[in-house]
Amino acid sequence: MSSSTAERGLDAAPAPTTLEADPRTVVGPDGRRRDPVRWLLWLFVLNIVLQRISVPNISIPLTVPITVLWCLAAWRAGVLVIERQRLLLWLTAAAASSAVALPQTLFVHRPYISVNSWLFWMTMWFPVVFMMSDRSGETYRRMMRSVTTVGLWLSGLSLTFLLTQLVGIAYRDWLFDILPDSLHVTGFAISYPITYGSPIYKSNGWIMLEPSFMSFTLGVCFMTALLTRAPIWKVVFLFLGLLTTVAGSGFAIIALGVIGMLLTRQGSLLRQYVVPGLLAAIVAIPTAIGQVLLSRVTEVGQSNSSAAMRSFEPYLYLIPRWVAEPWGVWVGYGAGASRQAVEASGTDGLIAPTIGKVFYEYGFFAGALLLALCVVPFMRAHERALSASLLLQFFLLQPPAQPIIVPAFAVVTLWAPAARGYIEAGSPGDTEPPPPPTSWRGLRRRR
Repeated sequence: MSSSTAERGLDAAPAPTTLEADPRTVVGPDGRRRDPVRWLLWLFVLNIVLQRISVPNISIPLTVPITVLWCLAAWRAGVLVIERQRLLLWLTAAAASSAVALPQTLFVHRPYISVNSWLFWMTMWFPVVFMMSDRSGETYRRMMRSVTTVGLWLSGLSLTFLLTQLVGIAYRDWLFDILPDSLHVTGFAISYPITYGSPIYKSNGWIMLEPSFMSFTLGVCFMTALLTRAPIWKVVFLFLGLLTTVAGSGFAIIALGVIGMLLTRQGSLLRQYVVPGLLAAIVAIPTAIGQVLLSRVTEVGQSNSSAAMRSFEPYLYLIPRWVAEPWGVWVGYGAGASRQAVEASGTDGLIAPTIGKVFYEYGFFAGALLLALCVVPFMRAHERALSASLLLQFFLLQPPAQPIIVPAFAVVTLWAPAARGYIEAGSPGDTEPPPPPTSWRGLRRRR
């Protein structure tokens, strides 16, 4: 993406501008001041607290329509603008992936075509067509500090989840008891014992769809803490919350992110955390939780292990079936076919990973466009280590379920491309805010 097009934005009303008197706000087309960070935090928090609530009688999280409505409202308010190239990519990928349904019906033996699966996928990635109107380094760092604060509250909730069990209060799924059946999101492992037969359950904080989702979100908050030089106590508190989930998603984000920080010469940000980190590891590893997490690291090469079924085993299962028919290779087997295939395998826990899903379901060309739609929004991010760790998570270990991809939108894709002149890990004020995007009435290109 060229620098000239990187700053292009679209708006359906007079352009928002950043107030010189108050850099924390933007002025929308109606002349009202709005804090972009506050707007973003609403999305981040709503995605946490509402992800277990379903659209009535449809087992998809209520956060799916909320995210779409938030994007449209933020766009109208001037908080977001449309990134033209990503919009064109989204439209092209949508057109190509829907067009393959006809040759699938005509030439593929017994295709499985789910319109709902295709709609859900395109809706889930709809926010990538937007970007924040103010993507300055100062605003981005303020967002990361705010996300860290949300993570502290979430970590406190997760610790409470564990402590109540340790004092003898048995785990109970309160939301399941309170919500009517029509509002339950199904198909997720809400929580389960840390080991077989244990009375202690992995933490989902009562409100999240899976412990792995809690771990993923806390991992994102942990990375924002590291990248903003948060006080040591905050990092330790987030680490304790991560431990209670007994899930590897958040720790994978941290491991990949720290490696990325070292490769991008941000190692100086980690110095103050080295000794506390070693002490925390020494204390945590001998515990039951630490032993479970350590076993997850060593089980990747074990057949039918959780790590294997999230990494290489899905490809060993899907690839032979994908190449079984020439037409299947070129046009795919239909939207939702990969999930049907892995469920029919009889292996509990086998997933349909992102790369395998798009090529198996939509074929080579449409699948490549959908894959580009997943990758391009993570390019030219403010923090390359954070962007790469999240992107690799979706490709290597975690299918991009909507409740965990929203945090990636919040801290990466909505801020990309980064404002020109952004310097990673520098001090606030080392960047110039991007020029305000001009109105794009009637689909006119910004000049």
